[in-house]
Amino acid sequence: MPIIHSLLIAFSATLTTFLIALPVAYYLLRRRTHFGWLLESLLLLPLVLPPTVVGLFLLQLFGKFGLGGRFLALFHNYSLIFTLSGATLATIIVVLPIMYQALKAALQSVDPNLIEAATVMGATPLETLRLVVVPNAYQGLIISLLLTFCRGLGEFGASLMVAGYIEGKTDTIATSIYFSIQGGDTQTALFLSGVNILIGVLALLLIHLLNQQIERRKQPL
Repeated sequence: MPIIHSLLIAFSATLTTFLIALPVAYYLLRRRTHFGWLLESLLLLPLVLPPTVVGLFLLQLFGKFGLGGRFLALFHNYSLIFTLSGATLATIIVVLPIMYQALKAALQSVDPNLIEAATVMGATPLETLRLVVVPNAYQGLIISLLLTFCRGLGEFGASLMVAGYIEGKTDTIATSIYFSIQGGDTQTALFLSGVNILIGVLALLLIHLLNQQIERRKQPL
């Protein structure tokens, strides 16, 4: 169950942050607004905070007496605390800066002349993103997804603060390793660590292959 839980959380967090960060990064790169730095700072803030601080903030917000917690309680007394949904939300916030930075770098790699040509030909920003930017930056986009997924797979501090460790309900690879060691079950901890390492190595291998494609594309014919 810890492996399944971690995969579900990492996949959900990766998809959500991609849908959030892609349009924001694209908008901030195309338009230099006075408040762009503020929005970018908010997106990057979790990167400079300990995950436990992020978890504490979510506990205060979505706990029993928090504003978000009281609002969710209106819906059949629903709560994010001690649930996989809570762990997913915590992971989303922690990995969002990684996704944003990686996507920003991928979008910046696209030749500005291509974007300008599409604009001159009458393409809307959405059409330019879909037909010009994404096809020319797909390797970088995949790398962004892989990096975010791997980081989400190993999230520990924030998700533990929000979801706790309930065996069979909110246990993840990272929390199970920690509590297995605490309980003296080294074999389980080593097995879960091996699974995590294997996934990470496969992701890094794929990232290496994608980077090679990017370098070959940059070389003059």
